Amino acid sequence: MKRICLLLLVSAVSLAAVSIQSVQQLKVGKSPQFSDLSADGERLFVTSFASSKVAIVNTRSLETIGEFYGGYEPIGIAVSPAGDKIFIANSSNGVVKAVDARTYEVLDDIKVGGRPTNVVVAPSGQVVFVLNFGRGKYGKVDFIDTSTHRIMSELEIGVTPYAAAVSTFGDRLFVVCAGSNEMYVIDIGTRTVVTRLPVGQGPKGIAVSPDGSTLYVANSGTNDLSIIDVFELKETQRVPVGNHPFSVAVGANGNIFVVESGDATLTVLSPDFQQLASAKVGKGAIDVTLSKSGDYAYVTAEKASRLYVVKVQ
Repeated sequence: MKRICLLLLVSAVSLAAVSIQSVQQLKVGKSPQFSDLSADGERLFVTSFASSKVAIVNTRSLETIGEFYGGYEPIGIAVSPAGDKIFIANSSNGVVKAVDARTYEVLDDIKVGGRPTNVVVAPSGQVVFVLNFGRGKYGKVDFIDTSTHRIMSELEIGVTPYAAAVSTFGDRLFVVCAGSNEMYVIDIGTRTVVTRLPVGQGPKGIAVSPDGSTLYVANSGTNDLSIIDVFELKETQRVPVGNHPFSVAVGANGNIFVVESGDATLTVLSPDFQQLASAKVGKGAIDVTLSKSGDYAYVTAEKASRLYVVKVQ
C-alpha cells in the first residue's frame, strides 16, 4: 500500500510540475521539414524543402547562425552518433547526401533511386537506414554503410514509409507506412522483415520509450496513438490525441510530445497518457526534436516557414 501511495504522489507531483514556459519563433528556410541535433547537442540542423538548404540553429543562444546546401528538396536528416557526418534525404532526385558535420561540405551523393524521405542512423553508427517511397506501389528501406557510403542492401516494405525508430538494443528497426496503415519490424542483422502489425490510419510518426519496452505510433488519419508492446509485438491500446498527429518524441522522463499538425499544437502527455501541457505552434507543424536536457522541444512548421522553440519545465 505504501508503494502504491508513493507512486500516486510522484505522479501527482509530475503532473503539477510540467508547464510550457515560453514559445519562441526562429526564421529558417522555406518549408522546413525534419531536424536533428549535433552529437553534443549544441546545434540543431533543420532541412528546408523549398530552399534546398539546411539551417543551423545554436541551441544555447536560440539563434539561426547559418545554413548550408542540403541538396535538391531535402526532407529527412540524421546525424551520426560520432557527430562527424550528416545524412540528408533529397526527395525528388533519389539521392542521400553525406555531409561533413564540421565543414558542411558534401562528401558524397549516394544514389538510392525512388523518393527517399527520411533517414535514421543506427546507434552503432555503422549503418544509415533510408526510408523510400519508391517508384512503384511499395516502399523500401535502403541499408547504407556510413563509412564507405555503399548501399549494402534494400528491403521492400509497405506503402509510403514515413518514419522509423531503432530499438534500444539496436537489433531492430521499426518503420511505419502511412499508405498501408502498418508498422514493419525489421531485423537489422539479417536485414529481413520479422513481422508487420496493423496500426491506425495514416501512421506518420514513431518513437520508443526510454526503457525500450514501448512504441508510440502517431496515426494521422484516426487522430490517436497506437501503443505497442515491443517484446510481445502487439498493440495494447489506442490513445486519442488532437487533429492529424504527425510526429512523436519521448523524453528521458517518459513524457510524450505529440505534434498535432491539424491543430498547429504541441501536446505533452505523461507516461500514463494524461495531458500535461500544450502550446500553439505554426501551421503545417511536422516534426519535433527534443534537446539533450529535455527542457526544449523544437517543432518545424512547414507552412509558417518557422522553427518553434518550446521551453518545457
